[in-house]
Amino acid sequence: MALFSTTLWALYWIFNTKDSLNPSLRLFYNFLFGSIYISIYFLLTKTSPTFNLKGFLGAFYVGLFEMGITFILWLKALKYAQNTAQVSNLIYLSPFLSLIFIHFLVGEKILFSTYICLIFILAGLIYQNQATQKL
Repeated sequence: MALFSTTLWALYWIFNTKDSLNPSLRLFYNFLFGSIYISIYFLLTKTSPTFNLKGFLGAFYVGLFEMGITFILWLKALKYAQNTAQVSNLIYLSPFLSLIFIHFLVGEKILFSTYICLIFILAGLIYQNQATQKL
């Protein structure tokens, strides 16, 4: 499933590079058609969604912050960057930020093995940045 998901995301971003439509409008169309597909599913299966405030607020949060605003900011950063590799490397900062949030906001203990993995990620970023500077 992880490989399938990764492949879908990769294809999505590759096809998006070929699309000349405004990124914000393209994102709106993605959400619009996703809503239509979900509605068709409910019609075909003759089920009706039940309203749950927690579920609705969670979906709203994910849609707005994790899938909406962040994608628009990411696409703008790629547009204004001189080299997309510089911006693309920022995605690897998310594990660090996630660990900070998980530790301080949720209270989870961070294992020693996690620090080792973060060191590998950081070493890979440093190596990649040095390699791209030589080009």
